[in-house]
Amino acid sequence: MKQIIRSTTGALVVGMLAAGCSTKPPASDVAAANTAIGSAGQAVDQAAADPHVAKYATSELERATASLDQARTAWNKQHDLKATTHLAYVAQQRAATAQQLANERAAEEVVTVAAAERDHAVNVAAANRHPRPTPERAVAQQDVTGFAFGRATLPASARRAIDELAASLRSSPGREVVIEGHTDNAGSPAYNQALAMKRAEAVRAALIRRGVDSGRITIGSHGEQNPVASNDTPVGRRENRRAQVIVGDMGEHMVGSSTGSTATTSSGSGGQGGQSGQTGQSGQNGQRGQ
Repeated sequence: MKQIIRSTTGALVVGMLAAGCSTKPPASDVAAANTAIGSAGQAVDQAAADPHVAKYATSELERATASLDQARTAWNKQHDLKATTHLAYVAQQRAATAQQLANERAAEEVVTVAAAERDHAVNVAAANRHPRPTPERAVAQQDVTGFAFGRATLPASARRAIDELAASLRSSPGREVVIEGHTDNAGSPAYNQALAMKRAEAVRAALIRRGVDSGRITIGSHGEQNPVASNDTPVGRRENRRAQVIVGDMGEHMVGSSTGSTATTSSGSGGQGGQSGQTGQSGQNGQRGQ
């Protein structure tokens, strides 16, 4: 008899648990979950449709999408209203952040491009007033490579070469230097033009810090033009992220060794070719140029 009672009790417990697992959530919870997930979904869809987000904030959008997927899973599999609403809220906030960052980065690029165009006009006029040595009089040429994707910070691997170049220029006061920045083909041409100018400026600044007179240095930008390697591979793109340095005798007209459109500045008081959103941080990014 006791065995029968225990068996009956166990069956009742199993039945109660099964009934509990199959119980539908209250209608109010269903409505709250649907509202939270729906609002988050609209926010993520709106961010995904924004072309600025696609260009400047893809990682933020991916995080928002992941949070939305987690919210749906929490509701569909567990009917956990608290977790669902929390994750939906996180997704909505991340979508809003993606749009905000994308708009900020787009605005920064507009400023960068405008500054590059302004400096291009000023610098070409300055270069015309102050002719440089001809390529035939060039006595040395080298590439400063190793620039990170979307950045203009001088790579540590180039410091020894910069030290040697600065020492050579200090010992040869009759020589001047042209520095031409380059990028790979990722990003818009206008952005790459500005980023390449920043790379040339980084080399220029390093030489000035090492005692080279700024008036002996001319900087220019070729952007993504004149690659030295294929942009179809990571190795080739890395080689194209460079600054070319040409040293020549003073007193003759000099242009760079590359062909194509170049923004050149006389460096006595020459400005930088705009500020790159990637050089401070990035926003590559970025999506930003390369």
